[in-house]
Amino acid sequence: MQKERLDLILKTLQEKQTLTLKEIIDLTNSSRDTARRDIVKLTDSNLVERSYGGISMPNTFKKLDGYLERSDDYVNTKRELAKKAAVYANQATQIYLDISTTVEFMPQYLTKQNLFAVTNSLDIADQLIRHSPCQARILGGNLDAEKRCVTGTRPCLGLENYTFDYAFLSSVGIDEDGIYYAYDDDIDYKAKIRKQAKKLVLLLDSSKVNVKHNFKVLNLDQIDYIITNSHLPQKLENRLLKSKTQMIYI
Repeated sequence: MQKERLDLILKTLQEKQTLTLKEIIDLTNSSRDTARRDIVKLTDSNLVERSYGGISMPNTFKKLDGYLERSDDYVNTKRELAKKAAVYANQATQIYLDISTTVEFMPQYLTKQNLFAVTNSLDIADQLIRHSPCQARILGGNLDAEKRCVTGTRPCLGLENYTFDYAFLSSVGIDEDGIYYAYDDDIDYKAKIRKQAKKLVLLLDSSKVNVKHNFKVLNLDQIDYIITNSHLPQKLENRLLKSKTQMIYI
């Protein structure tokens, strides 16, 4: 099936950065015409860039509005990452849940009644109310309808009132240089989360690996745990090991 071939191509591309048409044919055991159709699909979805004779990873982050976001498997991956992260959250007293479509699944697995959870996400706050017995608080500030969260200086200042055992967040990209985010207000906000958290946990699905974005906000050595669904490229994994980041695979 095409989805399985595309997934295999993307995972291999994360390791090699470039693939020729012949390599794609050999990798997927498909015909030249099928391989070309797969390249068109990935290119149209902004997941790869076409190069002479093959494809390469995009130089900058492209919005993932292609097949991955429509895939049930992608949603299931986010759910499994959140379920694993909840194991750590349920051992804590106070946690922070950052705005994220992956972290958003965590409240369904938070079972500890005396756990105190703080967030700036409207959707996570709603999930906490619906599915979790823990105490919850949403930070005050301006409501951003597009990002569905509380923004501005007030939530950033509000973080100073807490010391979190764990802060859980995701990102739009990671490579050997660091962790990437989309908006300039992420720079100060993620730095503040890092300062107020004893441990920082990054929930990372494989589509974010070796992807850059507008702003490199966190260094690899600022991440204590990475929970991910597939083994990372060797060079990135070596950098993380050197940074003493613990990798947890689901």
